[in-house]
Amino acid sequence: MSNDLKVLKEISKLVGRELRKYDIEFLDENLDNSDFIYSIQDDNVIYIGLDFSNKKVSEADHQKVGNYLTNLKYLKGFSISYREIDEVPDFIRNFKDLESLNLKQNNLKSLPEWIKEFKNLSRLNLNNNDFKSLPDWMNEFKKLSYLSLEGNSIKILPEWLGTLDQLKTLKLGFRHLEWNEINLKVLKAVCRRGGIISAPRLLKFQAIHDLPNEKIKIISEFEKYNTEREKDNKRVNLIPIKMEEGKIIEWKLNGYNINSLPENFGIFHNLRALTISHNPIESLPESFGELKNLEFLDLSNNKLTLLPESFVNLVSINNLNLSKNQFGEIPTQLWALKELTNLNISDNPLNPEDMNVSQKVPDLIREYLRTKATIRIFISHAVIDYEPYRIKELIEYLEKQKEISQVFFCEEDLAGNIDKWMLDAVQKCQLILFIGTQKSVFNSPDCANELQLADKFSIPVIPLKGNDIDWPDLAQINLSRELGLEFDKENFDRFCNNLYQYILNFKREIDLIDKDSLQKGITDIYERFRLILEESLSDVKRNLDSLTKRILNLEEKVK
Repeated sequence: MSNDLKVLKEISKLVGRELRKYDIEFLDENLDNSDFIYSIQDDNVIYIGLDFSNKKVSEADHQKVGNYLTNLKYLKGFSISYREIDEVPDFIRNFKDLESLNLKQNNLKSLPEWIKEFKNLSRLNLNNNDFKSLPDWMNEFKKLSYLSLEGNSIKILPEWLGTLDQLKTLKLGFRHLEWNEINLKVLKAVCRRGGIISAPRLLKFQAIHDLPNEKIKIISEFEKYNTEREKDNKRVNLIPIKMEEGKIIEWKLNGYNINSLPENFGIFHNLRALTISHNPIESLPESFGELKNLEFLDLSNNKLTLLPESFVNLVSINNLNLSKNQFGEIPTQLWALKELTNLNISDNPLNPEDMNVSQKVPDLIREYLRTKATIRIFISHAVIDYEPYRIKELIEYLEKQKEISQVFFCEEDLAGNIDKWMLDAVQKCQLILFIGTQKSVFNSPDCANELQLADKFSIPVIPLKGNDIDWPDLAQINLSRELGLEFDKENFDRFCNNLYQYILNFKREIDLIDKDSLQKGITDIYERFRLILEESLSDVKRNLDSLTKRILNLEEKVK
């Protein structure tokens, strides 16, 4: 029997328990769970683990065990746990070739500086002790690849921990570690090396994915309840977010007791699937419409009564669940969701008409909504003005608005019988927007034809004055400044908003759907402008005469 085996036999007598032998391959996978085991190589003990959790050994016998252990000259790994020591036993300093040291489940508050002489140390387990910090000399452990600090009271990690290039596994537990930039920096450094970390779930999530601060701030707010449970050692699920190539593509917020979403929630614009159900949410922020990649959206079991106007931008949604909310009517914004194939709006207090419509297939529901209290608009413009006046963007904006169902315009490459198309299109519309420029006013037969058709079918025209003409130029073709706006290229978005509000006001003054109301509305508008214009300058008086002639003609057509 070798001297090392004799040492093991004496130790077994002192602790009253037989040491079990395992091969080194097993120990490599179970070094943190060693319990009175050893491994031998060429008759030399290279690993020994002593777990005193269920053994009562006198202090004198502990001292004898330490003396015997000093005879083991080839130790590569050593574990002593549940010893209830508050200092690292001095005999361990003899094991200068140690590669693995396990001191878990003791009462240690610090490490002796002589441990830094263990130049080959690659694994260090300090689980469940009383450490509040780590000594700076530990940055000399250049071979350290595994460090476990779970069950201690460390709040802030030393920055040098992130500089240990070989560190691939870092276990920190879930209770005490604070959310701060230093801790994140260390954890991110380990993750960038492809390492494994065990840390509070939110810290770990951010360390792995490195999201922008404004995003992780929102996530942390939603996860506040689970974070507190985690600190109390209560079981919590993983953060219900699915990532793909560094982007959040799926998020499930079921039963999070969320009262509202932050105003900037639209920053999660890569989301393809979102569930926010069983929450007391009453409204959604306008930025919700920025989630343009959404294909699946579940908003069931909330308290929603309306959807934001921007909801029309969510044109990729094909599956939408609005059930068990407080909608009194089907939200009109749904008409824009052209990909919608599955809609659930059951268990809402819908009015009788919308309740019947809600039973139909999504395409028919969308058609109902698209024509419900909406108007069709024709944009009259010269082809040459299409790009400078951003006609395409203007059309796209208008078509997304709640009370506009369709926008017609004459495309540059329109084939076939253009006159017939123009005749059909203008007749379908309730309002015409005329882009007034040098070309459209003075040298565009098509624009002149469209204005003639508007006059023929009694369709109101709102002139939008371009920057290369003046209002008197528009007055020559019977378009009044008082019914128009100036096209603002420099502030295009604001112009679009103002234009839509103007259209809404115009629509409120004149019922563009009912002919009787249309005639009364025109008369009211004429009377209002007549009273204003009587007090104006003579050139404005001439405009009034022209307007009077046109409105009289319009009233005759309505009859």
